[in-house]
Amino acid sequence: FAGRVSGFPFYVVGTLITIGALCGRIVCGFLCPFGWIQDLFFKIPPKKKVRRLPGEKYLRKLRYVVLVVMCIILPLFAKGDFGVGSPWFCKLICPSGTMIGGLPLIALNEDLRSVLGWLFTWKMFVLVVILVGSVLMFRPFCRYHCPLGAIYGRMNPVSLVRIKVSKSRCTSCGACQKACGLDIPVYKEPNSDDCIRCGKCITVCP
Repeated sequence: FAGRVSGFPFYVVGTLITIGALCGRIVCGFLCPFGWIQDLFFKIPPKKKVRRLPGEKYLRKLRYVVLVVMCIILPLFAKGDFGVGSPWFCKLICPSGTMIGGLPLIALNEDLRSVLGWLFTWKMFVLVVILVGSVLMFRPFCRYHCPLGAIYGRMNPVSLVRIKVSKSRCTSCGACQKACGLDIPVYKEPNSDDCIRCGKCITVCP
């Protein structure tokens, strides 16, 4: 009722905060279907991959820009004839919906294929760019674009699932960072916003 009166999605925000508080970005590491697809593409040769891009520190902030602009500002202010905002992120960017929902739908429905326009062409372009990027780099969509990951990442330091580094036993050898696909210095930032809780750093830690 409060959501209908104020226009604020209390249930959605409450659900996201609850999941984030419990798990942080472990959702990204083990439950996200598009994360799994990126992992599969990352296994495609070449074996030598790109660890990080120039300006990586700032590029990783892009997901917060996407969150604020595409998921908050535009839905609140860019409304249609009935006063309802569009899901702009899903409409213009989200590659997961295109691959998992859109492609199977048009493959099974010939009538839909005849009415495809510029929007589908744009979404296919975004999907191809991200999949090609996934061959060269570990999870580019998760790094730079995913607004859900941006939310859950901010919950990493306070979630029930956390990584703790023993200062007395850690030798700062950097093995954890080398094993991390996201190139996080886990021994310095065990609960980084970027960490998807895959556990590889824990496995290689001497």
